[in-house]
Amino acid sequence: MIPALGLAADDWHTFTGVNGREMVAKVLSVEGNAVMIERKEDGRRLMIELGNLSQKDLMFLRGGGKLPDSAKAGAALGSLPVAVPVAGKIIGNALYPRTRDEIRDGIREIEKRPKPADVSKGLHKAAQQLNIFRFLCGVPSEVIADPEYSKSATEAAIACKQNGGLSHALGHSTDRCNLSSIGDFVASVAQYMADSGDNNRDARGHRAWCLNPSMGKVGFGSAGGSYSAMWCMDGSGHSITGSWAYPGKGLFPIEYVRGNAWSVYGTRVKGPADKIQVEVFKLPKRPEQPYGANDIIPGHLCKVTHVSTGMNNAINFEHEDSNKRGIYWVRISEDHNSDGYLVELY
Repeated sequence: MIPALGLAADDWHTFTGVNGREMVAKVLSVEGNAVMIERKEDGRRLMIELGNLSQKDLMFLRGGGKLPDSAKAGAALGSLPVAVPVAGKIIGNALYPRTRDEIRDGIREIEKRPKPADVSKGLHKAAQQLNIFRFLCGVPSEVIADPEYSKSATEAAIACKQNGGLSHALGHSTDRCNLSSIGDFVASVAQYMADSGDNNRDARGHRAWCLNPSMGKVGFGSAGGSYSAMWCMDGSGHSITGSWAYPGKGLFPIEYVRGNAWSVYGTRVKGPADKIQVEVFKLPKRPEQPYGANDIIPGHLCKVTHVSTGMNNAINFEHEDSNKRGIYWVRISEDHNSDGYLVELY
């Protein structure tokens, strides 16, 4: 954890998100590519992805709680560098929150985390796999395997085996878990992220639970060669504001793309699905700044074949190039609301 940037405890700042919403808060710390703030109106602590802050807020962080005169005077911010150095790191890039090196180092750090004494190697490895996906998607990635949750997940897996099929209506915590027909609960994490099958196509709920920002603990259990479960309904972690996505915003290693659908969560576009327009553009090169709602976007307009909504204000969409390397701009619109973000699969 990086210290609170030298800001005084009573330094309140009006933050403005890229969606235009304002919030008075003070900075507590910067953790990776997010900032922990305390909201003035209710004292609630929130984790905000830096890519969801305005350029003016990023300048505030860079200046240790002070804005340059040009920003105070309302000078145009479009020419400012998107990446902002804080405490010796480059953070807050609205298009590319992380470099390839930062992604590689982040995955390695998760893989090297020591195993807690009260969990097995398998449980620890499954939690590591979950945290890698969460890290890549921009949500808190310090979820720990919990022995009690894992006992309940094991009971759920056994109930499914005795039933001869998956069901969330069997008791034994089956209504609190993601359920899988494979017995290897480490491998099941990637299966939940793919969330394939006609019965999962619309909600993509397994993926949404894996990426629930406020999850702090998780449990995994197996019934042997077939059936496993993941206790996923935990809220002991940090909430965040803004949106997050799978594949994650910016650079994303293609070996972690599972399934044929992309998802974005926490958007201000609120559905229903038949009122939402999703456009995916395959760009010829990296853009220098984000595209607006009415901008003409270069490149190939990918065919979007299916759009649905789900939990965490999710929008799920399938498009023709969902598993192909390239630079993509996603634009999602409904009435007068529009959200957009970039994904580069490499």
